[in-house]
This record gives sequence, structure tokens and C-alpha cells, in this order.
Amino acid sequence: MRQIIKTITLFAGFLISSSVFALQGLNVITITTDDPQDYVEWLAESQPVFQAAQGDNQAAQGICSPSSGGVYTNEHYVWTISPSISAMMSNSDFFTEKDVAKALRKIANKREIVRRDSMYIIKEASIADVGVTTAQYNLISSTNDISGYSSALTAMEEAAAKNGFEDISIALFGHLAGGDRALTVMASIQAPNSARLGAFFDQRLSPWMSEAISGFNVIRTPVMDFMMECTTLSVNG
Repeated sequence: MRQIIKTITLFAGFLISSSVFALQGLNVITITTDDPQDYVEWLAESQPVFQAAQGDNQAAQGICSPSSGGVYTNEHYVWTISPSISAMMSNSDFFTEKDVAKALRKIANKREIVRRDSMYIIKEASIADVGVTTAQYNLISSTNDISGYSSALTAMEEAAAKNGFEDISIALFGHLAGGDRALTVMASIQAPNSARLGAFFDQRLSPWMSEAISGFNVIRTPVMDFMMECTTLSVNG
């Protein structure tokens, strides 16, 4: 399937109604299930209900499944991007809305929610078209220099593009309320597929990659990392 990447800046129009300084929000619900295929089908079928209940508070939604480094067996991450942190936190009645509650009852006994994280976007991410699956490597770190880390990731992204990896993008997210991940950030290296992500990591000992990552250990301290595949299920607008 031809990869068509759209940056989250496509949703910039949502920001006009709130503030030009608004930070986009990212809500992640971690679930475990013994039947991931059934869960993904349910989540995809439920998108019209969730979109109607969220309205403009939801810009996009999808699901990610770890290929390595996950904490729980059969865990998956349901993500929702909002045009602002305010929008992410505005709909406290979402889970009790009649149609949403009805949809949730269909899956209640087939999955367990094990974690909820609220985040914000520091360095813009990329999302794929609805139905397209991409590969990601995520690294959660602590840092006292978010701006410096973001700049270093941008430099790495630019170096990758100059060395044949124009299809690699790097995002940075901050934990707004992450419990044991408080005040950490998550860098996300995104590729069109797992093979392409692997090809990127094949370059770890190359001169250009070695130079690009040479200053990272001064800027951030790794906490945990994991790889996953992510599918976009809906885009609002």
C-alpha cells in the first residue's frame, strides 16, 4: 500500500478557535486482550460513535501494538490526538455518553485497561491515512533540556534525510500526567514499515548516525524503549 503521510499540522485549523499557542494533546490508553483482532475490529467499527461524541475535541484516533519491549503480554495502545490540551481534557462525560457506553459494553469483558497517559506534542508527529499501518521506535527519557533534545532530534532527522532516509520522521511528546513517567518525554522514530525502520537502525554504526547521536547521552537519560506498529483508524476533517 502506498504510504501517504500527513503531518499533524493539517489540523492547525482546529487551533484557531482556541489559541495560537495551544499544544496538541495525545491521550493513550493501554489495554490488554487475548483477542487483539476482535478488539481492533471493534475499535474500528466504533469510530463513528466515538467521533460523534468527541466532535472537534478529537483530531485522529488509532491503535498501536508492540513488536518488542512491551510491558504486558498482548498489550495495545489506543491513541487519540486532540487539537489542544484543553480539547483533550474537555469531554469528561465521554465514557458515560449513551452511545459510547453501549459500544464499550460490547468489549468490556474482552479487554482490560491497565494504563492511561496524557501527553502533549513538543515536536510535531506524522500520522498516516486511515487504514495505513506504520512502524515506530519509541524511547522514553528524562531530560532537563527539552528544547535542546528537540533540536537534536531535528538534526538527526535532517541527517537521516541526507543519507537516504527521507521517509523517516522523528516526533517528541511530553508526559502531562504520566504517573511513574512524570516529567519524562518520549521520542518516536517513525517509518513506513518495520523493514524500513530496521534499515534505519542498520545505520547505527555509520559515521553519519554516530555523529547524529553523539550528544544524546548528555541531553537525556533513557528510561524505557519499545517498538510497535500503528494503524490510523479515523481522522476528523
